[in-house]
Amino acid sequence: MAGIPSLALLANERSRIYLRRTEDAKKEERLETLRKWQEQWDRSTKGRWTHRLIPNIREWVERKHGEVNYHLTQLLSGHGYFRRHSQRYDNTINAQCPTCPHMVEDAEHVFFHCWRFDEERRRLNVLCQEEMTPENIIGLMLTSEPNWHVVASFAHVVVTRLRHKEMARRR
Repeated sequence: MAGIPSLALLANERSRIYLRRTEDAKKEERLETLRKWQEQWDRSTKGRWTHRLIPNIREWVERKHGEVNYHLTQLLSGHGYFRRHSQRYDNTINAQCPTCPHMVEDAEHVFFHCWRFDEERRRLNVLCQEEMTPENIIGLMLTSEPNWHVVASFAHVVVTRLRHKEMARRR
């Protein structure tokens, strides 16, 4: 999400640049690093929700606008105030969505399906002129800065409401 390759990939890239010492080396070696990073990303068994949203690392890293914040991080990582995620740390929590029978409350359900956020989701879809799905959300965000801000605003509303519910539950 941060758009920074692993330390091992960066060290390898710097080594290749040092050995080449040519004008084109930096750009060419960065492309090679992105290619290797993509291979690792595609093979990994971790972060599959994030991979589903951000399948193309180069597109994400080379974007011209948009900062990832606290609220977007929860959407993009699937970690946060979702009952399914919280259950990993507190086995007293039921992972079921409190409003949608027989549905697990995870990032996909909350952001893309849960009726608690239908009004906000409809507004987002109208402003982006397309129905948001896990497969197209990053494309929509990268299309324009206004789209990025609309999605970020939606994430803010959703995460804030989930956080308030969780804080009330803990009291």
